[in-house]
Amino acid sequence: MWGWIFNVAGLIALMGFATAFLWVMSSLPRVEGRIPARGMEYAGSITRNEAGVPFITARSGHDAYFAIGWIHAQDRLWQMEVQRRVGAGRLAEIVGEPGLKSDRFMRTLGLYRLAEASFDTLDESTQNALSAYAEGVNAWIADNAHRLPPEFLILGLRPETWKPADSLVWGRMMALRLTSDWRDEALRGKLATKLSAKYLGELWPDTSGGLTTLAAAEPMQAVLAALPEEATPRDASNVAVLSGKRSASGAPLLANDPHLPFQMPGLWYLASVEAPGLRLTGAMVPGIPFHLIGHNGRIAWGTTTTHADTVDLFVEQVAADGGYLVGKTSRPFTERQETILVKDRAPDVLTVRESRHGPIISDLVAGQKDNQVVALKSTAREPDDRTAQALYRLGRSVDWRSFVAALADFHAPVQNFAFADTTGAIGFITAGRVPLRSGKADGATPVAGWTGNGEWTGWVPFAKMPQAVNPKAGLMVNANNQVVGNRYPYRLTRSWHEGFRARRLLDLLEDRHDLTVQDMLAIQMDKRSLAAEEFKELLEAPEGLSPNAAKAAAMIQAWDGSMDKDRPEPLIYNLWLDKIWQNVVADEVGDDFPAMRKVRLRALGDMLAGNRHWCDDVATDKAESCEDIIARSLESALADLSARFPKKSLDQLRWADVHQAQFSHPILSRIPLANHLSDSMFPTDGDDYTVSRGSFVPGDFTHVHGAGLRVVFDLSDLEKSRFIIAGGQSGNPLSRHYDDMMPAWLDNRALLLIKPAEGAASISLEPGY
Repeated sequence: MWGWIFNVAGLIALMGFATAFLWVMSSLPRVEGRIPARGMEYAGSITRNEAGVPFITARSGHDAYFAIGWIHAQDRLWQMEVQRRVGAGRLAEIVGEPGLKSDRFMRTLGLYRLAEASFDTLDESTQNALSAYAEGVNAWIADNAHRLPPEFLILGLRPETWKPADSLVWGRMMALRLTSDWRDEALRGKLATKLSAKYLGELWPDTSGGLTTLAAAEPMQAVLAALPEEATPRDASNVAVLSGKRSASGAPLLANDPHLPFQMPGLWYLASVEAPGLRLTGAMVPGIPFHLIGHNGRIAWGTTTTHADTVDLFVEQVAADGGYLVGKTSRPFTERQETILVKDRAPDVLTVRESRHGPIISDLVAGQKDNQVVALKSTAREPDDRTAQALYRLGRSVDWRSFVAALADFHAPVQNFAFADTTGAIGFITAGRVPLRSGKADGATPVAGWTGNGEWTGWVPFAKMPQAVNPKAGLMVNANNQVVGNRYPYRLTRSWHEGFRARRLLDLLEDRHDLTVQDMLAIQMDKRSLAAEEFKELLEAPEGLSPNAAKAAAMIQAWDGSMDKDRPEPLIYNLWLDKIWQNVVADEVGDDFPAMRKVRLRALGDMLAGNRHWCDDVATDKAESCEDIIARSLESALADLSARFPKKSLDQLRWADVHQAQFSHPILSRIPLANHLSDSMFPTDGDDYTVSRGSFVPGDFTHVHGAGLRVVFDLSDLEKSRFIIAGGQSGNPLSRHYDDMMPAWLDNRALLLIKPAEGAASISLEPGY
């Protein structure tokens, strides 16, 4: 009898496991067959290639955008759900307390309310595209209530109806993330209470001069403390466009690789769509119905971030009656209540105050009772943002003139667009709203809100934004470096990136006149750091080093600056640099050093070469020299490496020992066993200053930021263009397309996006009633 009971129990357990397995596996998408979809006007098709990239064929513009929404939901609904919840300040509803900081910040900014209202400012065609896309998303949700991605099953969540505002809010979040330096603006305001203007200017050499103390440290500390990870500025990219006289084919080439934080699933999604009057191939972000980087058969385009300063912090003086001062007059704050639902606990009720400059973000830190508070003003909060309209029109541009005209409505974030068309034209234009400021304010530091200084009086005129078409050199590159010279009449920012990546691109391109697509793909993977090549000259070995340190110093001096994952020099150099930065700066900035943990290479170079007073440790009586710091830092770095890799000699160390690209899923990475399906790490080349960008966590060196997308457009035949993304097309870890592009991404073996021949996996999406 006991044997019979155990057999029955085992059978029940097996049946339960099988049922659970089938339930989870049912979340994988259907890729073949006829599927009715309520909202389609005519029958259309979605054919996938071997990498899972969809090729959509539709008989109307409405159906094209409907099908894009449908396929985005099928492949990436969880990613879309998280994006809209972050933008709406509704993350804590599903993840509990960990999402509350982000929600409080986003509710204070009110980006979702603004996205809802801005829909009415768009033209009818753009509204129709956004609405059709939302219909497609909702049609998939309605027909697949029992086939949801595993994250929904794990959290017991049902997706709500998709709305156009869910698509529009993402652009406003990116406008906040891709701006210049407002986090540094708050930090400068705080450090101004402990450091002189001279020292601040040396920490931020690109913003030297005119730095003044405008507020007490406490409200600026509140701003820094309130800033969630989702709003932290993240920005970098490479683009190169060259005319036909520099290519082997005689037609332009355009290469682009935007750099953003790594994640799983990846941010980018590849798709091709054809409909009457519409032909687009390239990279999208799920949740957004428009191609952000791509070609339409006539013109191709790529982007980089300009770093334009489009966020300002205004210090408001609180009046005796509880209002804030405008001149000598008190004006009341406007107030609204935000109720944030939090999983497994009581709702959080947030009172949001706003001044004429924007929401008071220093209120986000509990216990703040300052007589000065900080308001945030940003182009991300402008009510009439028409960026979606610009993206809609870009896809329909027929030449560079119509392309540039479409960008007049591109408002935020400010971006550099490189483009090339099939007539042979190439060009570059910076698009977006850059504020004009009153008085002497330049946006680099917080300004006193009661004075009238720094008020936004308008925008840099679109016609005066930096632009060039068909330059004589036949070549334009940008890697977030300075777009215009000092004679440009408007100030876009004072925080341009160093030009090392751009200089390296020019080194590789400017003497060539026979370039091919394969050449451009190889250049995107270049791992030589001009920054390291220059900076190592400041690291000459002082006398008195231990034999091991002397050998390490000699290795660095003989090194060519290549951030090769299989070499020891990148590891020794970057850890040495990290130690020097800590030893030079931490004693002056004290408790604020964690906010400055990343090495600021230009500032450090100036300190070692000329501003040598930084090398003296203010906490000791002895006057330390820069040579002392360099020697001590190297010995410390080698001691750390010896402790971490006790069996390795200097020659056996590898950059790949620590520098590995990390891709983590925000939910599944926290679940044992599931994280083995969802997460991955790969040894990689590069650092912050290489064309193949390998940005890492300071001191840890895990590669967390880089080119999640690489494209090369061939204007001799746009079907020969190449595309690759980090990860894969699917957001479902159970799908073979979750990470199947990763091996090709690591080597930049980019794909052709050509519609598969008849017989490939294809869905017929048909009107459903």
